[in-house]
Amino acid sequence: MNDDLLAQLSNLAFVVAIAVYVLALLGFAADLAGSAQRRSDARLAARERTAVGAAGAGDKAGSVAVLDREPVPAPGASGSGGMSAGAFAMIMASAAATLHLAGVVLRGLATARVPWSNMYEFAMTGTAVVMAVFLLVTVRRRDMRVLGTFIVGPLLIIMLIAQRMWYLPAAHLPPSLQNSHWLVIHVLVAILASALFALGAVVSVMQLVQARRERRGRAGAPASTKAGRLGAAIMDRLPTSTDLEAFAFRLHAIGFVLWTFTLIFGSIWASTAWGRYWGWDPKEVWTFVIWVVYAAYLHARATVGFRGDRAAWFALVGFASVVFNFTIVNTVINGLHSYSGLT
Repeated sequence: MNDDLLAQLSNLAFVVAIAVYVLALLGFAADLAGSAQRRSDARLAARERTAVGAAGAGDKAGSVAVLDREPVPAPGASGSGGMSAGAFAMIMASAAATLHLAGVVLRGLATARVPWSNMYEFAMTGTAVVMAVFLLVTVRRRDMRVLGTFIVGPLLIIMLIAQRMWYLPAAHLPPSLQNSHWLVIHVLVAILASALFALGAVVSVMQLVQARRERRGRAGAPASTKAGRLGAAIMDRLPTSTDLEAFAFRLHAIGFVLWTFTLIFGSIWASTAWGRYWGWDPKEVWTFVIWVVYAAYLHARATVGFRGDRAAWFALVGFASVVFNFTIVNTVINGLHSYSGLT
């Protein structure tokens, strides 16, 4: 098949994937809002029945029993017997991820190389890995499906930015990157690590929001507006802040191991390409900075009891370093790693 045709099919797959991701985002949002509204309505009805029962019988234990018997909607449950918004969202997300991965493969076939040699390809491959990891996680942790809105939303933004600002036609590699197996190993490991850091950052943000809500609940501060009550009901579907922090820690720990190999493999590749393992190139420096930040985060949390909001903010500083490394260092700071192809 003609390389130009493969490149066009790759671009088409990416565009269609973006459209299907939009449908998945709407499904996740509808599931989240619908379930939250049902929970809020159920609690309001339970309170009203409790108040009526307490006024009629004066039995506090009975009112508690009424509240305890109040059914809680199952995640993704549909009251009409048809397909739920959550099920629709998962189907659309799976279909979009399949198209997304197909676009990555077609891009590689069109260029006869691995499809991650510039910012556009790295972004498209990286977001595909993020979505694939999220879908795999939700197979074992169904409660994490509630994060779909917060995963697909940023993923869509990155894909749209890549399509509009970072797009480059399919082309051969620059001479310095040709015939090197380290391009496959080094960059692939970096993509996997970045994907885990991105997922960890999303979970850390949700941890901060959930922790704030839990503190307000312990202080006895009820939501004063309908929007506030709806937001509280949405957060009810998330795991506790402690569970979210533990999950984020595992993601960051695996990502850190992969980033360590990114640093090591990059040094070996630098020795092969430029005759030295380390040269204080901006990309090398920021790769090391990222490693130091995540190493400090993992060490502090594991040995000093660094927990809660402080750990989440520390992890987000690490991800901010990843974003800076991918955007500013690639496009603004000149160096030996300036392979973005953008002018």
